[in-house]
Amino acid sequence: MANRDMTFLEKIHAVDITEGVEYGHGVIGFRRGGSVTKTRPLLLDVYAPADVSGALRPALILAFGGAFQRGTRKDDVVGNPPHRNTAISEYCMEFARRGYVCFSIDYRLMPEAPDPGDTPTWINGTGVNVDRANFVRKLIGLEPCTQEMMIEAHEAGTDDFSLAIEFVREHADEYGIDPAKIGVGGFSAGATIAINAAYAMYAPVAAVVAISGRMTLSAAKAYICEPATRPPLFMSFAENDLAGTLEDLGPRTDHLKCVGLHHRIVHVPGATHFYPRTSPVTQEDGSTTDLESAIALFLSETLTEK
Repeated sequence: MANRDMTFLEKIHAVDITEGVEYGHGVIGFRRGGSVTKTRPLLLDVYAPADVSGALRPALILAFGGAFQRGTRKDDVVGNPPHRNTAISEYCMEFARRGYVCFSIDYRLMPEAPDPGDTPTWINGTGVNVDRANFVRKLIGLEPCTQEMMIEAHEAGTDDFSLAIEFVREHADEYGIDPAKIGVGGFSAGATIAINAAYAMYAPVAAVVAISGRMTLSAAKAYICEPATRPPLFMSFAENDLAGTLEDLGPRTDHLKCVGLHHRIVHVPGATHFYPRTSPVTQEDGSTTDLESAIALFLSETLTEK
């Protein structure tokens, strides 16, 4: 049992869930040049393998998707099968069954007018795609957003994710976690802020899993140039993914190869931006597996085999 347990590939554990743990506070109702209006608690849910003891475990911190407009740490599912994503909370459950201590985090969204903070990660002079955000805003009855609003949402979400990483590290003993084996990631917007926290904010994490997240070529070149100090990166993209997600995919991948970052890129044939964890994926060597298994193998190699 011990040897099987420490592979972190087999689903052999029952899972205990602790909901609504406060990991910090965030300012909302932000108006540039105005005074602070209010703050709200930032919450996370913990998915931990039950009845385990002994060696410290790796952790996985994940953030939901929703174009920075909607979604929650419990449910960010959109679409209908087969074009339907798996909730981040479900990913947490499935990886806790493998033995990881998982955290599904809350973060501030654009409709709350979040304070972007004073730690900018967006590369000056580069634009940001607002098409998907405005599509979602129309669905939920909001006026179109500006590029500035989108950048502020990116910055606020990145600050929140960075704060969640700090919280998990500070409470590593409580959760039985090895602080040197913390992975981060998410879906769509959640993947984007995980990327920002890990690379632009230099958060001390050991792996990044981005399910259809966005990383600009400018950001890749600015923040990933010393691979020995940068965490390994897993990225998945769908054949018919969002334009902003697929932008510069080839040149960005070429850059990761050029600098020698440990990375893995997988593609989901025939899928849209919304695809489940069971989706068949094509790996760079041409082999196929399913998305969840590809992520599990990547995490086993980068977090547990150290």
